This record gives sequence, C-alpha cells and structure tokens, in this order.
Amino acid sequence: MVVPHPGRLVRILGLGALLLAVAVGLGLFLVRRAPEERPADVPPDPRLAYAGPFRNVAPSVRYVPEERCADCHADKARSFAEHPMGRSLLPANQMPPLPEDARHDNPFEALASRFQVVHEAGRVWHRRALLDPAGRPLVEQAWPVDYAIGSGLHGFSYLSDRDGYLFQTPISWYSQKEVWGLSPGFGPSHAAGRAVLPECLFCHANRADHIDGSVNRYARPAFNGHAIGCQRCHGPGEVHVAAREKPVPDVGVPDLTIVNPRHLERSPRDAVCEQCHLGGDVRVTRRGRGLYDFRPGLPLDEFWAVFVRAAGTAEGQKAVGHVEQMYQSRCFRRSDGPTALGCVSCHDPHEHVAPAQRVAHYRARCLQCHQQRGCSVPMAERVRQSPQDSCVDCHMPRYGASDIPHTASTDHRILRGGKAAPRDDELAAPAGGLPIVAFYRDRKGAGGGEDERDLGVALVKLTLEGKAPAARVTGPALPLLDAAVRRAPDDLAAGEARGYALGLRSLSAEALAAFEAVLARAPEREASLIGAASMAEALEKTEAALSYWRRAVAANPWAADARRRLALLLVKKRAWDEASAECEAWVRIDPFSAEARASSVVCLLAAGRKDEARAEFARLEALAPENLAELRARFEKKLK
Repeated sequence: MVVPHPGRLVRILGLGALLLAVAVGLGLFLVRRAPEERPADVPPDPRLAYAGPFRNVAPSVRYVPEERCADCHADKARSFAEHPMGRSLLPANQMPPLPEDARHDNPFEALASRFQVVHEAGRVWHRRALLDPAGRPLVEQAWPVDYAIGSGLHGFSYLSDRDGYLFQTPISWYSQKEVWGLSPGFGPSHAAGRAVLPECLFCHANRADHIDGSVNRYARPAFNGHAIGCQRCHGPGEVHVAAREKPVPDVGVPDLTIVNPRHLERSPRDAVCEQCHLGGDVRVTRRGRGLYDFRPGLPLDEFWAVFVRAAGTAEGQKAVGHVEQMYQSRCFRRSDGPTALGCVSCHDPHEHVAPAQRVAHYRARCLQCHQQRGCSVPMAERVRQSPQDSCVDCHMPRYGASDIPHTASTDHRILRGGKAAPRDDELAAPAGGLPIVAFYRDRKGAGGGEDERDLGVALVKLTLEGKAPAARVTGPALPLLDAAVRRAPDDLAAGEARGYALGLRSLSAEALAAFEAVLARAPEREASLIGAASMAEALEKTEAALSYWRRAVAANPWAADARRRLALLLVKKRAWDEASAECEAWVRIDPFSAEARASSVVCLLAAGRKDEARAEFARLEALAPENLAELRARFEKKLK
C-alpha cells in the first residue's frame, strides 16, 4: 500500500478539491430531505417541537411571494428596499451604474495581467488579459456578469452563471475607496473563478435553489427572490396572509400568525440576526437540518453549530465578526430584561441610517441607557476627539477588516477605556488545546454525541481551509467522526469529513473506503468523488482513479481542478485521444494555467501536430511560469 505524506495529500487533493470538500462534505450543508424522509434517529425537528405562540414556525407553513408582504406593508417595503439587506443581490439588468474609467482603477493590474470591466453585446463582462508589447491580448479570459452581490455599502462582488454553475468573478467594486480591484481572497488558484457555495448565498440571497450533492450547481431559476426578503426575519407568511384575507381578519394583538422579533426574548430575537451576522470561523449545519430550515423564534444553535477561535488564537478582525464582538461588550453582558441590549437596540432592520444621520441616530441609541449617567469625559475633550461629539467614533472605532481589502468595519465591542469585557470562560484554554470552541458553548447541547460530531466536522473543515495544521486537529477529530458514522451511517457530511481526515493522516486505503461508503448512498456527490479519486490515485489504483475523476468532471464540467487531475492522469497513461480532449477543455476553463498549456503541448506533440504545439508553447512562454527554464529544456528539441 502506498501511503502519502500529509503534505503530498494536500498536493493530491489540490486547492480546488479542498474548497469542494469544505463546501459539500464538511457540514456547510447536508443533503436536503423532506422532514418525513429523515431517518428516525435524527434529532427531533425543532420546528415540530416548538411550543411557543407563533403559528408560522412549523415546516408545513409555506413561504409566499415577497410581493404579498408589500400589499399591506407598503411603507415598510419601501424603506426596506433602501436598506443594505434589501439590496443584497441584484440581477445584472438592475445593477447600479458605477464609474469604469482609469481614475477608478479600470483597468487594473493584478496576477501579472490586466483586469477590466467592459460592456459588449448588451452585457457586462469581466475580462482578464495578458498583453504583448503592442497591447494585443496573448492570453485572455472573460466572465459574463449575471448578478451583483452585496448592497454597495462596502462594495459589490459579481456572479457568473455557467450553465447553472455559479462562480464569483475575480473583479469587485470597493465603495469606500471607489476603486475596482481583485475580489477578496482571490489568488492564482481562483483565477478560473471561485465556486459560489450555497452557504455563501444564504446571507446574500433570499433563497437559492441549490442542487443537492453538487458544489455550486443551482436550479433554473437559481433564486427564489433576489435580495433578502421579509420572511427571512419574520418566517413564512402563508398563515399570516390567509388570516388577513378572511372577511373578518383572524388575528389578535400581538399578531401570532407571523413572528415579530420585537415580541421575542433577547436570545431568539438576536438569533434572527445571527443566522447571517454570526459567521464564526467555522459553521456546520447540524445533522438532519437543511440550509433554510431555521425559523425565526427558534434557537439558532439547534440548526447551526458555530465555532469561533479559542482564546489566544484570534487572528485579524473580520468584516462579519460583529456578533462575536458584541458578546464581549459590557453593555451586552451586563444588561437583561425587556431592554437588554441586542442587535435591534441600535439597528432598525427596516431602515438604513444615512451617513448624515449617523452621529445623531447612534447617540440617541446610546442615551436610551446612558441618559442618566452620561459620559465621564469632559465635553471639551470629547469635541477634540470627535468634532460632532460622536459616541460611536470613540467607543466603536472603525478598523481595517482582515478578510476584505479597501474596507473598514466597526468594532462592536463597545470599548470603554480601550478594553472589552471577556466572556466568563474566554481566558480558559479549551479542552485538548483545540483552536476552536463552540460559540454557543454555554447552552444546552443537542446530546447523543451530536455536539461531538459537529466539532469533528468543524475541525476537519478548519484544516482543509488552511486555518489549522492537520497534525494538530485530525487526531482529535477522527474518534468523534468514527462515533458519528457508527451512530448514523447515512450522515454524509460526517462520513465525508472522516474520509478527508483519514487522508490527511496518510491512511489512504481507509480514506478511500470512507468516500466509497458515502458514494454508495450519493453516487454523484462531488466532494466525495474528488476524495475517492485522490485516494485511488495515491494508492496507484489508476483505473479506479480515472473512473472517479471522469465522474467528478461529469458532475461539474466547469471544475478546473477535477479537469486538471483527469487530464494529468490520462497524459501519464498516454491515453492520447482522451487526454487531448481533456487538456483542451482544461485550457478553455483556465487559460492562464501554465500547467494546462504544458500538458496540451505534450498531447499535440504526441499527435504529431508540431505547429500547433509551437503556438501553444509560445503562449506558455508568455505566461512566464516559475519553471519556464525547465519547460524550455524539456520541449526545446521536440519543438524544432
């Protein structure tokens, strides 16, 4: 048996495959089943167990078109449409016009090439080009823009629909600096486009119709409503609309046909906001739960397990870390009762605070609690620090977000004297020295090993995202995942995570068996196909690896990394006809890949097409890869 070193495993999987594993296999979403199809041992559905007063929590209550809400709540609908949540996703024909000249960095240079926003044939395109000295493109790639994602408050990123597979383009608009630039986190490994995961769309789109088992394939149309809608915060509206349509409306005060977060206690009230604004470092969908199963009025931790960095391991602050910050503030931790501080204490989700109103609005919010005590800093000193005497400028300063360039966010710890109140258990090291802890660790767990299952999935996900070394976390993760799979063999997310954990520990045969167990239940599940192909290849089971790679490519023809792995294995086998076709497809998907072009040269030479091979090698030279000297030595004689 060939047992690869963990470092070799990472190379085997490839970055694209790692992202696929993160997307599908590690609990960001499970195969979505109707409640009656779920195994009997799945933890009880909180929507069915709900004993509260609201009548729209049950899973049988359906959503209505968002336009129905505006029929009776026109004023709220108008103001919400101006709120960032009401502008979180736009189709291309509704995108606001933005400056596209050189003063706003269009075009701009990145990744040794030129990126540019252009208009052509009635569409917006994002283009990347490598130019010759005369300005002519030697290598180029273009993405049609189908959606703008983001409200524009901080900026926009853009989505491209490729036959139902959604990808983020490499170009984004940054509003605070009014410039175009490379999309957050983009590097050479994302150059062909970043697969858009359903969990990412969860917080930017009303509801996305993701196809189970795929990474980034969606039904047509992909979205049920574009921007975040009313029912994401109030729950499905079927019962409410039916009650209102009766000759004598069947509602009381408060109206219990639909959730109004104002009537919830702080924890479930904040959970409505936390479904999107509590990003954590790792989020895992709990077993038996679907991505859109959460209902306002219920605890979020019964649907999602959210993990944050343990004390002493925190990295740079993120643009989406506001909930974690707020939980550290004295104002939050020392308030209780009906007026306890929460998200909506300061933020009205129906109305956006314009910049000119910002200081007065938030001062008024602060004074709701601090009117009597006031500020201990003398007015003269306060005005020196902030001419407008802004509470938030002093206590909630802006900071550069570590995960989004050109963007500043607001510190929600509500600092006093430069310090925030730590959580009671924050100073204690987590058990086993693990890098993450459950955010909701002070609440009652799901029991039956479910908390341990979620931790195991999260640890593997953390490793595959490059946030923790495999040697540190896969050891503790494996027994948790072993137990989870024994308890529930149909837990695809846990089984897949177990496969990757075994592979990262160089247990290739065991990892292949784990992936095959998942594929026996879900034959087209992309991340498991990639894991199985990688492990079969590591074990030198060439025919099995080829079969899995072909299935992975069939599942997602636009996945550059799966196409790459299939093409390289075919070249190694000298299966020239199939290898040539796969290399051509690889170059089309990722034309800036020097490796793809070098493999294409090999296939062209094998077919005796020397002139085409020379032309391809010239494009390869223009890309100037680090190993160009080696490639020249390899092909010099063959190309003469």
